[in-house]
Amino acid sequence: MPNRLPAEYRAKALNEAWTNFSILRHGRFDGILVTSKNSGTHWLKYMLAVALAETYDIPHPTYFSENAVRPYIGWPKDDVTYPELPRLAFSHTIPHHLADVGWARSLAGLPPYVLAVRHPMSILASHYAKWEYDIEVDWLTYLKGDPGGSRYRCDLYWLARFWNRWGDVYARHRDTILLVHYEQTQKNPRAILEAVSCQWGLDLTPTAINAALAAGTKEAMAKKVDPAGEPNVLQNRKTPLDELFSGEAMEIYSDYVRTLFRHDLGYDLLSFPS
Repeated sequence: MPNRLPAEYRAKALNEAWTNFSILRHGRFDGILVTSKNSGTHWLKYMLAVALAETYDIPHPTYFSENAVRPYIGWPKDDVTYPELPRLAFSHTIPHHLADVGWARSLAGLPPYVLAVRHPMSILASHYAKWEYDIEVDWLTYLKGDPGGSRYRCDLYWLARFWNRWGDVYARHRDTILLVHYEQTQKNPRAILEAVSCQWGLDLTPTAINAALAAGTKEAMAKKVDPAGEPNVLQNRKTPLDELFSGEAMEIYSDYVRTLFRHDLGYDLLSFPS
């Protein structure tokens, strides 16, 4: 990739940062979960939904699918299902520049955020494994991405736009944003659920968290697959990262990261995740 950013990428990033006002409607919520794609979103939301159901004595979600969990943590435009619950929502949104500005944040009454991310190498590998049947290109072609942002749901260009804008916001307002790494959740899911509960003032009980942890194992979730839900959510990637990111693939990835990414969100982006 040339050191100069592609014109299509610059146009897409500029358009998103100045025309996407959705974040300024978040003030009616008690908490917002923002996640990069393929970063354990279904898993984290499902565990939180189970913990909320236990704490507030309401029915558990039937499945772990997005639609099944929406009554507990839905899209910002969803109607309220359980009025007794804290008002929570999730999004993959890339925020408007006004989200950087203190007076605009105060005027919009933005709530506490949980920003859940994963190492980009793992995201790309997971996304390709999940959507290979739909992407229909080889791995190296996928890694080179689409600077205009129309061909893939998630690629290095999308990740750079997400990383850069949320990195900008986090750098200025980290006191209102809990940054969660997927790798941390894997190592200690209890600590992450407790931290999210504290961030949003959920008062999740220890019993509720225990129930969420039990429900959130891969074995338990395999029994809760929604027949009408998104396919391949529990996909198991067969090829290890050090094989996927070797030779030309690693050269492409490293070149794009150096050129596109302004923030690391706590990762060593050029090393394999630990």
